[in-house]
Amino acid sequence: MFRPKINLKKLKKLNSSGRVLTDVDFNDLCTFKCGGKAKIVVEIPTLDNFFKVMFYLEKINAQVFVLGAGSNVLCSDKGFDGVIIKLIGDFARIEFDDEILECGCGVRLINAFVTARDLSLKGLEGGAGIPATVGGATYMNAGAFDFEMAKVIDYVVAYVDGKITYFTREECGFGYRESIFQHNNAIILRVGLRLEADDKDEIQKKYLELTKKRTNSQPLEYPSAGCVFKRQENIVISKLLDDCGLKGLTLGGAKVSNKHANFIINTGKATSQEIYELIKVIKKRVWDKAQIEINTEIKFLGEFDEDTW
Repeated sequence: MFRPKINLKKLKKLNSSGRVLTDVDFNDLCTFKCGGKAKIVVEIPTLDNFFKVMFYLEKINAQVFVLGAGSNVLCSDKGFDGVIIKLIGDFARIEFDDEILECGCGVRLINAFVTARDLSLKGLEGGAGIPATVGGATYMNAGAFDFEMAKVIDYVVAYVDGKITYFTREECGFGYRESIFQHNNAIILRVGLRLEADDKDEIQKKYLELTKKRTNSQPLEYPSAGCVFKRQENIVISKLLDDCGLKGLTLGGAKVSNKHANFIINTGKATSQEIYELIKVIKKRVWDKAQIEINTEIKFLGEFDEDTW
């Protein structure tokens, strides 16, 4: 595979307000706490730097992956030879104007919720516990406990084919863990959230109730990437996996949680390949027992071995 030579000195000059890091452990970038090294990580704090960096990387046809909180990604133990983009600084700001809470793509969902709550705005309580950025959550249309991003998004501002493009909610193509941004080579920059006014104490009360529910039902004490497999119509995936006897199934340091069968946890020293292999074993077991094909919602980054079982 052709990999263009990246001029680090030039990249640092183009990203004058940010940092360019090399050989960064994915253990520090992703919630699974495993994987190899990211060859180059560019932390971009301003729109001006973003344009300069992207124009250069596109010109040399570099492989680019924009990473938010890393809560829905499994990176290969072999690492990633492309460029990881982290949008920080100006991209992590929140503004409120005319009933819209506008969040930069790098804003954590919990921070968006806290800001909304303090403004007596409801709507983000169900998403506050998702360890994601607003950009990543919008890209995946993330959700939990009857919440999904599509319900609160008013508009999205994204970088597409070299220019800034505005998308109304109707233009975002939202579906279950789906959006147009997964198909149009877009990089989400800012997201406008339309929330509803409510009593601040009631908002906090609902958040605490959902937090307790999440704590009681999910293995939050272990590194994971949340639910591994996508929901299917009329099928509760966690129950399906449980019925197939998959709870507690272990491969190396990777394990199907005994608490929630749709979570694969890193018990301490799991490799990404072990998690990848366990996913394949689960899919095969479900097919053999129930003739149902299940698909992952997590994203795979880098190269994995396919002929190890």
